Amino acid sequence: MQVVAVVLSLVALLVSLTIGVRQVTLARHANSTRVLVDLFKEHRDANLAEARRFVYFDLAGYDITAAGLDALPRDRHKQVRDLLWFYDNLGLLVYHDIVSFEPVRGYLGGSMLTVWSKLEPLVAAERAKRASSPDPSRWAWYCEELVTRLRAANADQFRPARRRWYTRWLEPF
Repeated sequence: MQVVAVVLSLVALLVSLTIGVRQVTLARHANSTRVLVDLFKEHRDANLAEARRFVYFDLAGYDITAAGLDALPRDRHKQVRDLLWFYDNLGLLVYHDIVSFEPVRGYLGGSMLTVWSKLEPLVAAERAKRASSPDPSRWAWYCEELVTRLRAANADQFRPARRRWYTRWLEPF
């Protein structure tokens, strides 16, 4: 009889732990979802959309290899800087697991890789301008780190597989 009581207690403990872990995971996702929705809304904002368009189509017309952002007209300088800061902040949130990588990969992965291919020489020039600072490679480091993860995950070819509701519910994390 005592063995049955111990087994039932262990089963109850396991169920409680499983439910507790699931609750923490759901709470984390709920908080992350609000942040992601705001970030995706900002990414669609007219200012960043125009900045991406400029980077993709017009940035090559400027000699950014030596002057970096300073080679751009004042209004474009601000737009491109804001775009880089947005991607850098997004990279920071992903790097520190504040937001999940998968939604960022699915929604922004391909476009971010495309924009980064145009911005990489500008980032190198900005880092060179900061050579006298203690760590010039920190400039846009989180952005570059996110790009590295996106490349490793083949984000430009990403198409999410349709997941069944019960597999999502059963996932522990």
